[in-house]
Amino acid sequence: MEQPLLAQRAERHSVPARLLEDAPAATPSADGSRADRVPAKVRWKAPDGTVHTGVAQVREGRAAGMSTVVWIDARGRLVHEPLTQQEADSRAALTGATAATGVCLVTLAGRRVVRWRLDRGRAAQWERAWAEVEPRWSSRGG
Repeated sequence: MEQPLLAQRAERHSVPARLLEDAPAATPSADGSRADRVPAKVRWKAPDGTVHTGVAQVREGRAAGMSTVVWIDARGRLVHEPLTQQEADSRAALTGATAATGVCLVTLAGRRVVRWRLDRGRAAQWERAWAEVEPRWSSRGG
């Protein structure tokens, strides 16, 4: 996990930007929490000196003309902020837990299929054995 994180940090750079519009207030989500960042139109200068505009996530309630920080790639295009070490660790833990859960589910499903097939074979053996023995135990025998 360390190498992709380092590559991401190396490929992305923060640059100052200027808000071209007022950033709206964040709206509450379904769970009642509020995000502290909202989309707003910004202008920034790329490493080659060209000026770009686009929509970036900025702190809510900021006024047009205020400065903010945006993250760009080597071509000057907007990108997401690189993951922090804690975010990368959390994602790695979640990925590991998901993989472990998947392995367990596949194992349990395989066990269930094998048991079903064995039970079917045992039932067929039982039917054959009973067909052979039952006439001797009942009055239908010859």
